[in-house]
Amino acid sequence: MLDEYYVNADTLLIVPINKNKTKIYDINGTYIVKKNAFDIVDVSCQYYGSSYYGRYVGAKKLLEMDYKLPIIVDEVKEIVIFPTCSPKLAKCCWICVNNIDNYEKSKKYSKIRFVNKTIYELQISFNSLENQIMRATMLVMRLKRRKNQ
Repeated sequence: MLDEYYVNADTLLIVPINKNKTKIYDINGTYIVKKNAFDIVDVSCQYYGSSYYGRYVGAKKLLEMDYKLPIIVDEVKEIVIFPTCSPKLAKCCWICVNNIDNYEKSKKYSKIRFVNKTIYELQISFNSLENQIMRATMLVMRLKRRKNQ
């Protein structure tokens, strides 16, 4: 069990277990962290020079939206994660768009195949997942465009 984890280029998925524990799916394996999922996201943003709120405001400005926004965790490596539901909810998972290989509809929800061939089924509708992936991809594109101007 880890005390600390920072979202990085190898992060696949952040899944809350309970109020004070989170399971991290990483290209290199899985980890249990003694923090809630939102705190891991916020501390990761701070590690790379901002905060969740700062990243939220930036994403809101770039996308002109304000609900279930993707977050640029690391601007240099363009690591972007997005929530499966409102980040205020304890059940909110975070997905790293950079490591999605494919996704598809399952019987009730959605399956994501990550770059390391791990498949994870999430309790999120296919349309919602596709919308979140689109938002995250749009955020990366707009970030790149601004960097190149």
